[in-house]
Amino acid sequence: MHRLLALVLLAAPMAASLAGCVKVPYQHSDALAAVPIEPLGEGRLALRWKFTPADRLSELGPQEFAGAAVSGDRVYVGSDSGMFFALRALTGSVVWKKHVGGVFCAPLVSAGTLYVGTSDGTLLALDQQTGVEKWRYAGRGVVAQTPIAAGELIVFSNEADQVVAVDATTGKFKWQYKSETPDEFTLRGHAGVASDGEMLYTGFSNGTLVALRRDTGSVAWSTSLKADAEKFVDVDATPIVLGDRVYVSSSSGGVFSLDKATGLIRWRVPFWDASLPSSTGNVGGLTTDGKAIYVSVADLGTYAIDLAGNVLWRVGAKNGGEPAAPVIYGDMVIYTLAEDGMFLANRKTGETLEYFAPGTGISAQPTVTGDGRLFVMSNRGIFYAFDLD
Repeated sequence: MHRLLALVLLAAPMAASLAGCVKVPYQHSDALAAVPIEPLGEGRLALRWKFTPADRLSELGPQEFAGAAVSGDRVYVGSDSGMFFALRALTGSVVWKKHVGGVFCAPLVSAGTLYVGTSDGTLLALDQQTGVEKWRYAGRGVVAQTPIAAGELIVFSNEADQVVAVDATTGKFKWQYKSETPDEFTLRGHAGVASDGEMLYTGFSNGTLVALRRDTGSVAWSTSLKADAEKFVDVDATPIVLGDRVYVSSSSGGVFSLDKATGLIRWRVPFWDASLPSSTGNVGGLTTDGKAIYVSVADLGTYAIDLAGNVLWRVGAKNGGEPAAPVIYGDMVIYTLAEDGMFLANRKTGETLEYFAPGTGISAQPTVTGDGRLFVMSNRGIFYAFDLD
């Protein structure tokens, strides 16, 4: 593998090498037609099928960001090409397809309806069985995070630093919150919305985390997570709510634990590596197993941080490209890098167990079901279905 990976364990040297790292030769003879290769490592991934929603083999440096949603015997996924598909989860055969516009995130499946955000700011409600459109709401910014269902509302955020709530049944506008957007120095992407009872939590490109009242969109509290930075201060990772805390990250400040009721900062773990002073700290997202927070950061790697703010381990990924949010399955944490592909790592140590390089990396977050099926889109527009051991 041509990227440098370093495993950093608690109380271990920063330059520790990654034990068990599988070196994979990239196929550079024709960068425009890289051929997917089989996963290498412990044999935890078994390819079931693959499908091509968007043929991007002739493009230079394409990226696909859309995750998938699984419901019953179907998997739903869109692509930057504008097409959206309902596929049979076991075989990959097409049940229905529809042109909706560019899709950068997984859809929400709720009460027989698919809620799909698009790159032109539209939120679509589609019949889950047929793909027939029920309603649409036209917004103004790219919807790059999955909407959420909150009571009788569908709530979504966008790259225009807005949070919008609409009626789940009719699509009728209910309320909107708009944050101030910096004039410059913002990163691509935006945070999604986390729901906890009657409260909603989300972040913005000006470095703030805001708690909104679900029914009105009014502000309960707002906290700056910029630290001492003046640029690249974006809060682009969707917050996590655990107990009486909200866990979130900003590109400039690192990972934070805040009091859920007041927004007061309880602890902070900054992102920093002396060998990478130019890193923007672009955060792919957060996930948790209830005992630790896992976060992936461009160039700096994937971290495991316990709920008291102690770094348990870090796996570096210099020049690996933008990450997506990690996913937890069993004893593994699964993460993707835009240049390097997909990694299955030991959840307790960060050690790489298996590695999949589909030719040009993976920008999309994997989707993993409770029974061990994994679905992920490559940057070449190939959608893979694996069985996890």
